[in-house]
Amino acid sequence: AGWMVLVLDEPGLRVISSSIGMYDLAEHKITLAEDLTKRRAPFRDMGVIYLLSPTEDSVTRLISDWTPSETRKEPLYGDGIFVYFLSKLQPEQLNRIKRCKALVKRIKGMGEVNIDFLAKEAGAFHFDMQSSFRDLYLRRPSTPPPAMIEIADKLVTVCATMNEYPHIRFRSTSDLCKTLADIFHNKMNEFVGSNTNWWYYGDATHSARDRSTLLLLDRADDCLSPLMHEFTYQAMVNDLLPIKDDRITFQAETVGTAAENEAETIAKDALLNENDSLWVELRGKHIADVIQILSNRIREIVNSGSGAALSKTGKDSGKALSLQQMANALKALPEYREVMSKLSQHMHISHQCMEIFNRQNLLDMSELEQTLATGKNDEGRAPRLADLISEVETALQNIPSSMMRLRLLAILITSQNGVRDLDKDRLFVAARLSDAERRALMNLQKLGVSIVQGQGNNTMGSIIMGKRLVSRAVAESDSEYSSSRYACELKNILNDMVKGTLSIDTYPSVLPLPEAGTGAVASARTRVSGSVRKGGASSKWSRSTERPKSKAASYSGARQIVFVVGGMCYSELRALNEASKETEFVGGSTRFINPTNFIQDLSMLS
Repeated sequence: AGWMVLVLDEPGLRVISSSIGMYDLAEHKITLAEDLTKRRAPFRDMGVIYLLSPTEDSVTRLISDWTPSETRKEPLYGDGIFVYFLSKLQPEQLNRIKRCKALVKRIKGMGEVNIDFLAKEAGAFHFDMQSSFRDLYLRRPSTPPPAMIEIADKLVTVCATMNEYPHIRFRSTSDLCKTLADIFHNKMNEFVGSNTNWWYYGDATHSARDRSTLLLLDRADDCLSPLMHEFTYQAMVNDLLPIKDDRITFQAETVGTAAENEAETIAKDALLNENDSLWVELRGKHIADVIQILSNRIREIVNSGSGAALSKTGKDSGKALSLQQMANALKALPEYREVMSKLSQHMHISHQCMEIFNRQNLLDMSELEQTLATGKNDEGRAPRLADLISEVETALQNIPSSMMRLRLLAILITSQNGVRDLDKDRLFVAARLSDAERRALMNLQKLGVSIVQGQGNNTMGSIIMGKRLVSRAVAESDSEYSSSRYACELKNILNDMVKGTLSIDTYPSVLPLPEAGTGAVASARTRVSGSVRKGGASSKWSRSTERPKSKAASYSGARQIVFVVGGMCYSELRALNEASKETEFVGGSTRFINPTNFIQDLSMLS
């Protein structure tokens, strides 16, 4: 076959961009990728591949390409047409295509590829649904919102791609998850019934692995985790730095030869995705560890290549390198420029995170957040809530950023199941929120969070009217850092899934589960987990207690798919990656969110 043109609508472009680059396309004889919605030059000597979402608009534009008009009498492309849709094409759209004779007679292939999702990591995907939050959480109970139908359709394509026909479980207290479970169940059955050649793990001819389990969770069940400051590399980059579609701009020095000794600062772009193996290795690690690892690797290269290059820093070999020391090493070792530039790229980005961390005094802020979230301070004691309220009030008065003030107040309210009425007034005065920010905060109520104690669930915290700090039953964080004591609620759930003890009452299934499948029937792959890193951390970050090392273990069985409706935050993504060391988990969501995204979503509920 000769060279071809690839034509994409916006969803098709985002799917392709998240999984394959132009170089890979060229390897498969794609000479050009074009936007369906824009005017395009004709290539009548080439065939064309369309990759489209099965929407009315995209089908209309497809037909228009092959319908003569006053401005274009001839078709845009040659006779070889291949049309592929990301998900199921509805019969009425198929009939419209059939009626376009000029198109039909040239079609060489047509199908549904079932990839209506973005594969962002090896074990994680999202649906790129940037504006679905309002539709999901301001819904009329009688009819499922369009966003829920869209989620179910996209979940079918995920399961079709992975050859999984999962048992479906959901949070019993979430009407949203219950409704989605029923809709997805029907759509998945319909898919299986109409695709007789499709197979799945656990069927009669593929019994080496059991059927998977899909667990549906609701963002409203944990509003605390997406608000917290998290100090792992990926979470900090997405919280503190301007990043869009994995692309980030950072300031770096250009270097000439060592003799020239010249350097200037320029803006560079980097893509932080699965193609960057260093990013994949470091993204789940604490920022202090990241800088130390990068410093050690640069120092190793320097010592192996030119012992004198960093002689001035030899006596400080245990310390993290400064950016100036790194720039000197780059200049001194031109033969290592490629590997050094990748290390220096991440050194610049991680230092950028730390500059903001220090400028915004996030260490002190995080200690307050961690105490509120866990109910205990870094010494393991539970302070009086009245003292914490006063501390929060003082912090609110001193924090310059209104977004930071909003986050801290939301963390206090969410972690303590609301505040007393008289505390609410003084805290709101100290927070100095705009009307829009105040509305966003009050909209937590629409996700089931009480703003004032006693309004919602009759918890012990509200019975004693806030005299004692609420201690949350959070999973023990694996971090050795006191600024990372809190672990997201999902970590508890994943731990139970790994052990096979996830409560069937709290997380029922649409159909009865098989006897062996009441928990996470463990992973299909075998993986040996390593030990947790110890020691070498700066004292301002450290925990004094030693963490136990994890034991090596291997598992076989079914894959576990966990889907969070309403957005998955980066601490949850990390929890999934960590749990995957023991059981094969695949995580997904409507989209991945940072704290700002979550607050923007809350503001949409007004």
